[in-house]
Amino acid sequence: METLLPPPQLTCIFTLRCTVKQPLDIGQVSSGRRRWVRIVGGSVSGKCLTGEVVGGEDSMTEEESLTTHVNARYLVKSDDGAHLEIRTEGTRSGPPEVLQGLMEGKPIHHSQYWFHLHIKVETGSERYKWMNDRVIVGRAIRTKYEVSYDAYFLDNTPEFE
Repeated sequence: METLLPPPQLTCIFTLRCTVKQPLDIGQVSSGRRRWVRIVGGSVSGKCLTGEVVGGEDSMTEEESLTTHVNARYLVKSDDGAHLEIRTEGTRSGPPEVLQGLMEGKPIHHSQYWFHLHIKVETGSERYKWMNDRVIVGRAIRTKYEVSYDAYFLDNTPEFE
Protein backbone atom coordinates (compact mmCIF):
# COMPACT_ATOMS: atom_id res chain seq x y z
CA MET A 1 0.00 0.00 0.00
CA GLU A 2 1.29 3.42 -0.89
CA THR A 3 0.91 6.01 1.85
CA LEU A 4 0.10 9.69 1.39
CA LEU A 5 3.10 10.83 3.41
CA PRO A 6 6.32 9.34 4.72
CA PRO A 7 5.87 7.81 8.18
CA PRO A 8 6.97 9.92 11.14
CA GLN A 9 10.13 9.21 13.07
CA LEU A 10 9.98 8.47 16.77
CA THR A 11 12.26 10.82 18.71
CA CYS A 12 12.88 9.87 22.35
CA ILE A 13 12.40 12.89 24.60
CA PHE A 14 12.57 11.38 28.10
CA THR A 15 12.44 8.27 30.25
CA LEU A 16 10.19 8.35 33.31
CA ARG A 17 10.69 5.94 36.20
CA CYS A 18 8.31 6.09 39.13
CA THR A 19 7.87 4.26 42.38
CA VAL A 20 4.35 3.02 43.10
CA LYS A 21 2.55 1.72 46.18
CA GLN A 22 0.65 -1.56 46.28
CA PRO A 23 -2.59 -1.27 44.27
CA LEU A 24 -5.78 -0.54 46.19
CA ASP A 25 -8.49 -2.89 44.90
CA ILE A 26 -11.75 -0.98 44.37
CA GLY A 27 -13.51 -4.10 43.12
CA GLN A 28 -15.61 -5.11 40.16
CA VAL A 29 -17.15 -2.19 38.25
CA SER A 30 -19.07 -2.17 34.97
CA SER A 31 -15.89 -2.02 32.86
CA GLY A 32 -13.88 -4.60 34.85
CA ARG A 33 -11.85 -4.82 38.06
CA ARG A 34 -10.81 -1.31 39.16
CA ARG A 35 -7.57 -0.64 41.03
CA TRP A 36 -5.89 2.58 42.19
CA VAL A 37 -2.14 2.99 42.56
CA ARG A 38 -0.42 5.89 44.29
CA ILE A 39 2.70 7.23 42.58
CA VAL A 40 5.11 8.30 45.32
CA GLY A 41 8.15 9.61 43.46
CA GLY A 42 10.62 8.94 40.74
CA SER A 43 12.80 10.52 38.11
CA VAL A 44 12.68 11.85 34.56
CA SER A 45 15.79 11.89 32.42
CA GLY A 46 16.44 12.52 28.78
CA LYS A 47 17.46 14.83 26.02
CA CYS A 48 14.51 17.21 26.48
CA LEU A 49 13.53 16.91 30.15
CA THR A 50 15.22 16.00 33.42
CA GLY A 51 13.74 16.23 36.87
CA GLU A 52 11.75 14.38 39.50
CA VAL A 53 8.30 12.85 39.74
CA VAL A 54 6.71 14.66 42.67
CA GLY A 55 3.62 12.44 42.83
CA GLY A 56 0.57 11.18 41.03
CA GLU A 57 -1.99 8.42 40.72
CA ASP A 58 -2.92 5.63 38.35
CA SER A 59 -6.39 4.22 37.81
CA MET A 60 -6.44 0.77 36.19
CA THR A 61 -9.23 -1.36 34.85
CA GLU A 62 -8.53 -5.04 34.31
CA GLU A 63 -10.63 -7.03 31.90
CA GLU A 64 -11.50 -10.68 32.45
CA SER A 65 -8.60 -11.53 30.08
CA LEU A 66 -6.29 -9.60 32.48
CA THR A 67 -5.62 -6.94 29.83
CA THR A 68 -5.20 -3.71 31.77
CA HIS A 69 -6.22 -0.21 30.70
CA VAL A 70 -4.36 2.54 32.56
CA ASN A 71 -4.99 6.23 33.12
CA ALA A 72 -2.23 7.92 35.10
CA ARG A 73 -1.36 11.47 36.12
CA TYR A 74 2.11 12.54 37.17
CA LEU A 75 3.39 15.85 38.46
CA VAL A 76 6.97 16.43 37.37
CA LYS A 77 9.30 19.18 38.58
CA SER A 78 12.12 19.78 36.11
CA ASP A 79 15.67 20.43 37.23
CA ASP A 80 15.19 24.09 36.28
CA GLY A 81 12.06 24.46 38.45
CA ALA A 82 9.24 24.10 35.89
CA HIS A 83 6.17 22.01 36.68
CA LEU A 84 4.66 19.69 34.10
CA GLU A 85 1.54 17.58 34.33
CA ILE A 86 1.94 14.34 32.40
CA ARG A 87 -1.11 12.19 31.69
CA THR A 88 -0.91 8.74 30.18
CA GLU A 89 -3.55 6.45 28.79
CA GLY A 90 -2.68 3.00 27.55
CA THR A 91 -3.08 -0.73 27.48
CA ARG A 92 -1.00 -3.58 28.84
CA SER A 93 -1.74 -6.94 27.24
CA GLY A 94 -0.27 -10.35 26.59
CA PRO A 95 -0.80 -14.01 27.43
CA PRO A 96 -2.95 -14.45 30.57
CA GLU A 97 -0.21 -16.31 32.48
CA VAL A 98 2.24 -13.46 31.83
CA LEU A 99 -0.28 -10.80 32.92
CA GLN A 100 -1.07 -12.83 36.04
CA GLY A 101 2.64 -12.95 36.84
CA LEU A 102 2.87 -9.16 36.51
CA MET A 103 -0.05 -8.73 38.90
CA GLU A 104 1.69 -11.00 41.39
CA GLY A 105 4.85 -8.91 41.17
CA LYS A 106 6.91 -11.58 39.44
CA PRO A 107 9.82 -10.41 37.25
CA ILE A 108 8.60 -10.68 33.64
CA HIS A 109 10.77 -9.74 30.65
CA HIS A 110 9.30 -6.86 28.62
CA SER A 111 9.32 -8.96 25.44
CA GLN A 112 6.57 -11.20 26.87
CA TYR A 113 3.88 -8.50 26.94
CA TRP A 114 3.17 -5.16 25.38
CA PHE A 115 2.44 -1.95 27.25
CA HIS A 116 1.92 1.12 25.07
CA LEU A 117 0.87 4.63 26.07
CA HIS A 118 -0.50 7.84 24.66
CA ILE A 119 1.13 10.67 26.62
CA LYS A 120 -0.13 14.24 27.05
CA VAL A 121 2.11 16.91 28.58
CA GLU A 122 0.79 20.23 29.85
CA THR A 123 2.90 23.06 31.19
CA GLY A 124 3.02 26.83 31.24
CA SER A 125 6.81 26.86 31.12
CA GLU A 126 8.12 28.53 27.96
CA ARG A 127 11.00 26.05 27.77
CA TYR A 128 8.74 22.99 27.66
CA LYS A 129 5.55 24.40 26.09
CA TRP A 130 6.36 22.79 22.74
CA MET A 131 5.47 19.43 24.32
CA ASN A 132 1.88 20.65 24.86
CA ASP A 133 1.29 20.43 21.11
CA ARG A 134 3.03 17.17 20.22
CA VAL A 135 1.70 13.67 19.74
CA ILE A 136 3.70 11.66 22.26
CA VAL A 137 3.62 7.89 22.64
CA GLY A 138 5.41 5.54 24.97
CA ARG A 139 6.49 2.01 25.61
CA ALA A 140 6.31 0.96 29.25
CA ILE A 141 7.39 -1.77 31.63
CA ARG A 142 5.96 -2.72 35.00
CA THR A 143 7.68 -4.30 37.97
CA LYS A 144 6.30 -4.86 41.46
CA TYR A 145 7.00 -1.34 42.74
CA GLU A 146 7.89 0.60 39.61
CA VAL A 147 6.39 1.78 36.34
CA SER A 148 8.81 3.06 33.73
CA TYR A 149 8.43 4.25 30.18
CA ASP A 150 10.26 5.89 27.32
CA ALA A 151 8.38 8.82 25.76
CA TYR A 152 8.69 9.58 22.05
CA PHE A 153 7.18 12.31 19.94
CA LEU A 154 6.20 11.76 16.34
CA ASP A 155 8.64 13.82 14.32
CA ASN A 156 8.28 14.58 10.61
CA THR A 157 10.54 12.48 8.44
CA PRO A 158 12.56 14.43 5.87
CA GLU A 159 11.01 13.75 2.47
CA PHE A 160 14.36 13.72 0.69
CA GLU A 161 17.45 12.15 2.14
